[in-house]
This record gives sequence, structure tokens and C-alpha cells, in this order.
Amino acid sequence: MSSPTSIHYLLIWSRDILIKAGVPSPQADAEWTLAHVLECSRSELLMRARQPLTPAQNATFRNLIHRRADRIPLQHLLGNTEFYGLPFHTSPDALIPRPETETLVEIVLNQLKNCTNPRILDIGTGSGIIAIALGKSLPRSQVIATDISRKALYLASQNARLNGVADRISFFQTDLLTSFATPESFHAILSNPPYISSNTIDALQPEVRACDPRLALDGGCDGLDFYRKIIPTSIPLLAPGGLLGLEIGHDQARAVTQLLSRQIGLTHIATHTDLGGYPRVVLAQRR
Repeated sequence: MSSPTSIHYLLIWSRDILIKAGVPSPQADAEWTLAHVLECSRSELLMRARQPLTPAQNATFRNLIHRRADRIPLQHLLGNTEFYGLPFHTSPDALIPRPETETLVEIVLNQLKNCTNPRILDIGTGSGIIAIALGKSLPRSQVIATDISRKALYLASQNARLNGVADRISFFQTDLLTSFATPESFHAILSNPPYISSNTIDALQPEVRACDPRLALDGGCDGLDFYRKIIPTSIPLLAPGGLLGLEIGHDQARAVTQLLSRQIGLTHIATHTDLGGYPRVVLAQRR
């Protein structure tokens, strides 16, 4: 029989706790949490299955599991996550990075691969994942990242330093594009804006509706408020042939495409799917 403080026992105990709480990925979350406490990889847990935890480790782990059972996001409990193969600090001050957003990064990198010194604007940067992933992959780029939240910008600047790109990213607190007047200056303008309709936020998973900032979720009554603001004001700031890239909700491709098609300054409008097969990114170019 396993010791009640052994890795094997605690993984079974924690998985059962998380299953009862309705956590979507109980086994993985239990393993990530225990690996965090023990400062090891998940793969090491199996090899060390009979190893007992110290009293302090045991208490810390059990506390984290009970908090996860209360549906506090795992990323907030651990204080970090990964996006596009890079480490990021997380906090309740910004959206938790989601793998779907990697679709936007991948597409933009492909589009800018022949641009020598790309100038990029990331609107509503949050924790900085888009700006930092692009800055890391494009060492000759100049990136401007904006957000209305001072706390989100502080988190993003921490993440820029963590990933060694603080020298090529400038952070500005502003409401969308109100601080930018220089025309035809960006090779790409990107955004993952709030796009959840106001009346559906309360139906989201507890980790999202209670722990992500509502400011970063609420896209107005139909979820399209920020697209209506970003699209027309972006066009004068794009260089000829410059790229406008927008992440969208899985059911918003047609609506956002229609908003783009009404702008005579845009062409080559296209929708791209994420790895799950859902429409996730809409692109357009300035004529």
C-alpha cells in the first residue's frame, strides 16, 4: 500500500478531488501541480512514484489542489504558463494565454518572413504573448504593444524581460488606437480583442468568468464592438500592403469578414482555422 504522502497516493487523491469538482483535465492538472511543488518534470513523477513528500510539500500540494477544485485556474496557481514554446508569467490582471492564439502568431510570421525590419502594432496586448512571440521570432522587428490596463502592461513588460525582448518592444497605455496619428507606419497591426457577447459571459467556465478580467472578455451585446472600432482606425496606420490580423470567436468569421469587406482600403480578406478546425483568425491587407 502506498504511503499517504507518496507521489503515487497523492496523484490518485488529487485526481479524484478534481474530478468531483468538475475540473476539465483532472489528471494533467494534478500532475502539473505536483511537478510544480517538487520542482521536477511531469515525466519524473512516474519514476519517483513511491517517494514521499516532506510535510511542507504535502501541505502546499494539498492546498493548491483544493484551490484548483474551487476552479481557480491552474496558471494562476502556478504563476506561469507556456505560449508558442516560451515561458510567461500569469496573473488575474490579463487573460490566460490560450493555444488558439498561436494561430495568429504563426500566420503573421509566415506573412512577414520576407520583411527586413517589420514594424508591428499589437492592440490590447494583455500579458504580451503576441508581441513577445513575434519579437522573439523576428529579431530585427520593432513592436509596439498597447493596452488600456496599466496592470496588464506591467505584466507584459515583465514577460518581455523574461524572454529577452524588452529592447525591441515598447509598451503604451492607451484606449485602442487613440494615441497613434502617424500614417502608413506599420507592416502589421494585430489584435486579440474582447469578443464574448455580454450576455453569455456568465455562462462561461468558472475559471474564465470569475478569474479572467471582464474588460478583456466583454465585446458588447454581439461581441463585435472592438472589431467595429479597430478595423477602420487601423487602415491609415498600415503601410501599403500591410497586414491587419484579428483573432475571432469560433462563430464570428462571417460577421468580422463583412466588417472588413465594407472598407474600401482593404483587400485579400481571408479566414484561417486553428488546430481544432475552428475559424480563429481573419486577415486583410491594405490596398
